[in-house]
Amino acid sequence: MRAGDSVRAFTLVEMLVVIAVIGILASLLLPALAKGKIKANRIKCVNNLRQINAAMLSFSHGHEGRLPWMLTAKQGEALWQGLYGKQHTGSHHLWDVRFVFLPAPIRKKLVTAKLLASPCDPQVAPWSELELTEGKWQGFGSAFDGVHVHMDRRAISYAVHLGGDMQRPSSIVAMTRNIAGETSYEFEYPASTKRPEYAEFLGASLRNVNQGSSLHGFIGGNAETDPAKLQNFAMTGLGKSQGQVMLADGSVKMSNDADLADAIKAHAHTSGGVYIGVNENISRPTQQKIDPVLLRIR
Repeated sequence: MRAGDSVRAFTLVEMLVVIAVIGILASLLLPALAKGKIKANRIKCVNNLRQINAAMLSFSHGHEGRLPWMLTAKQGEALWQGLYGKQHTGSHHLWDVRFVFLPAPIRKKLVTAKLLASPCDPQVAPWSELELTEGKWQGFGSAFDGVHVHMDRRAISYAVHLGGDMQRPSSIVAMTRNIAGETSYEFEYPASTKRPEYAEFLGASLRNVNQGSSLHGFIGGNAETDPAKLQNFAMTGLGKSQGQVMLADGSVKMSNDADLADAIKAHAHTSGGVYIGVNENISRPTQQKIDPVLLRIR
């Protein structure tokens, strides 16, 4: 460097201006990146539900078009004997979300229990890992009720609709679990007249006659003020009026409360298939803190 040459440095004011510009750009970009991440997770959740539909369809092909909750008593008993041995009697568990993903045609189509854990539902992650590492059937079934091994309810992000019927294309088959719903009720299934198993914890209904009920709204992890609903049903990766719904025709939609209301109405007007009338009960998992004794076989 020749004598007299000088190197000009940033002044303090210029440095502060640069920092301010970077801060403004970050404040503009970070929310967009966060929204992009949320949408990407919802798309993955939709894909999980598509795979669940394929698994349910595979099961129905081997069972005269019936989904697990639509089996006859004889079919149901044979299904559980295939899992638990010939000593098992009865067709119970057909209406329990902890059991319906265990039959071999469903497990094999899903491949991994990780598909039952939505990326929008980080609360299920530790329980999903237990399924993968300790599950009795190739990573499915890590919990025990005193008699049977089954999936841990806390590892599952999706509810099953017990009125779902592959022969009723617009019937609801599954959805994200972030919904309270009304009290469930008895329905005359082919195997038995039942409420969903452990209805006080895992059962609910979405009745079209109560259209507009706050109990039909998707529960958002960033907006719910009721501590019990937040603990039991919220999925922290979904906001208020955000969820996913899957129909028997295989369509899956990133839905809001209005979309869900439309789906409930359409479901209520379906006909044909296995059932007489319309069943509006669901069996949905929960993160509710429940004394394990209350969920043991009675």
